[in-house]
Amino acid sequence: MDKGPRIRNLARVLAILNVEQGSYTYIDKISQSVSRDLALYYIREALRDYHSLVNKGFQFEETKKTSEYVIFSELESEIELIRSIQDPAKLREELSTIAAQALAESGRLLYLEEKKATSSENSEK
Repeated sequence: MDKGPRIRNLARVLAILNVEQGSYTYIDKISQSVSRDLALYYIREALRDYHSLVNKGFQFEETKKTSEYVIFSELESEIELIRSIQDPAKLREELSTIAAQALAESGRLLYLEEKKATSSENSEK
């Protein structure tokens, strides 16, 4: 996980939710937020669902492994950064980057899950 560019913790959380819930809801909501307040509201919703997921357990092994890399102190800093952005264009850029990273990370997780499922099917034959 430490190879390549740094993935924001918020993007990692969104990716985990995307894979576990099978829904792009939070990624879409955050990427399409027209204000800082709305973005923070959607982030709060996503984190509430993430904590619920952590408490009930993960459906997929790869998302469980990835959740171990979520650093909450850095996540708090990322939220504070979003809260501090005054310029609407910079806010859109930051939120778009987070959404793009979340999509890339969820794609990676889905690929690993599919690869694992395929290899276990092949080993059963």
